[in-house]
Amino acid sequence: MTKHSSLTTEQMACVYAWLAQLFSRERDDESLALLQSSEMADWFAVLKVEPLLEAQVLLLEEKIAVLKAREDATLELAADFCSLFLMSDKHAALPYASAHLEGGPNYGVIKQLLSDAGMQVSDAFSESADHVAIFIELLSHLHFSLGESELNPQRVDALRRETLTGLLRWLPDFTAKCCRYDAFGFYGALSQLLLALVRLDNQS
Repeated sequence: MTKHSSLTTEQMACVYAWLAQLFSRERDDESLALLQSSEMADWFAVLKVEPLLEAQVLLLEEKIAVLKAREDATLELAADFCSLFLMSDKHAALPYASAHLEGGPNYGVIKQLLSDAGMQVSDAFSESADHVAIFIELLSHLHFSLGESELNPQRVDALRRETLTGLLRWLPDFTAKCCRYDAFGFYGALSQLLLALVRLDNQS
């Protein structure tokens, strides 16, 4: 994509789309099996070629390996998701910009970015528009759009930069809370990978 990254625009888009899914809902048996598959191992090998992602991917692989030995892994991981992202007490990492930006912009900011990109939040997604998965899905869309010749690349890239700037205002705090309150560590590792990816993207 640029001199800063060994990943192509399409690969960046795919990683963002994958992360958006993981942060948007609990894992079921099928998606957990996919995480532990040889296909996913091949994908992780691609990501580890990028030096700025290698440590985070290795940590995530470690957590996925431990999942194989975790009794009732699907149920336990779902419980981790709920306690971390769906609870309102102080021992959680709420996945909303508004939960980390006191007096900062509300969800209208991301809604404007979505509108500018020709997107909107699906009715099937019941969460607030300032959910981390929406930011990530928008970045995925913008990276895919950068590869479409009929679109204005300068405009698309400007939206990408605006989205990254908005996300980086609160993503480090969200990541820190994931690491602090996720006892098992899967979502802590996942959030660290997301933060590393966003920082890598922001360098370009």
